[in-house]
Formats: sequence, C-alpha cells, structure tokens
Amino acid sequence: LLQFISGLTCGSYRFFIVVVFSNRAQSWASLEELHGQGKLRAIGVSNYTPAHMKALMQSCKVPPAVLQVEFHPRLCQPELRSLCKEFGVCFQAYSSLGKGELLTDPVILEVAKNSKRTPAQVLLRWAVQQGVPVLPKSSNPERILRNAEVFDFALSDPDMDRLSALDCGQRFCWDPSEVA
Repeated sequence: LLQFISGLTCGSYRFFIVVVFSNRAQSWASLEELHGQGKLRAIGVSNYTPAHMKALMQSCKVPPAVLQVEFHPRLCQPELRSLCKEFGVCFQAYSSLGKGELLTDPVILEVAKNSKRTPAQVLLRWAVQQGVPVLPKSSNPERILRNAEVFDFALSDPDMDRLSALDCGQRFCWDPSEVA
C-alpha cells in the first residue's frame, strides 16, 4: 500500500478508503502513516462489523473519518451506528436500495405511493432523515436527478417506523463478518 501511494504524483488526496481482506491492523497502520505524512487528508473504512470497529478503535492513533456499510430498512445496523456515534465516525450508507430488490417491497411501495415519491426516493430519504449520508448508485441520468430529490420532503414518524420495522438483518451485498 505504501509503495502504491508513494508512486502516485497527484499531491495529497482528500479521502482514501481501502478495503482489506487480509490484515486490517497492518493496513490501518499504513494509512495512518500516510495520513501523518500529509499524503492523505482523511482515512476511512468500509464493511466493518461492530467487532472490527471496536478492535480498530482500541489500537488506532487516527480514528477513521467514515465507515461505509450496507444500510437500508432490512439492514438497520443499530449497534454499528451507535458505535460510530460514540467514536465520532461518520456512518455512511451504500446499497440503500438493496441492489434494487427493495424497490418492489409492498411496505416501501405503499409509503412511496402515499408520499407521491418513488420507492428509491423513499429509501434514500429514510436514511437521510436519520442523519445517515447515502451513496446512491446509478448510471441513468434521470434516476440520478430523481435520487437527489430527497431534501424537499419528510417521511412521517409512522412511515419511518414502518420502514425501520422491516429490519431483519438481510444483506444484499457480501457479509463482512466472515472476514477476520
């Protein structure tokens, strides 16, 4: 990692996330070193579990700025959100639409119909309304524009509760608990 970064000649980077599948502690130490040298302005992690976060926070010199994880009504991750809040780490959502699978969920469709919004807008608003920044993914220009239209409405408390009640721990992406 250090050799890779030192070979880059673009000055300092604003933000750098590395997904690691082997040695988390060693990789984090390398990122901290680069951060200390001013080559990285902020460092973060992705796909960490509560156990991973606790271990990192016990050993790190520089806490991560952000944790990017799968987050949607079927995977609310309250323990991980609580840890991030406790440690001052930004909890950031990806796969908020459940790889598109959540767009046909009956509860989400009903909330969308009642709100006069798309199911995607409802799902993104559900996260944003909880203070969770989202990383929506689309290559369709029309969808990109519609996904950005989540700041001019609010979901009702009962609708927020109905959506949160869908939490069953279902992942649409890979399971990071299988990585040490």
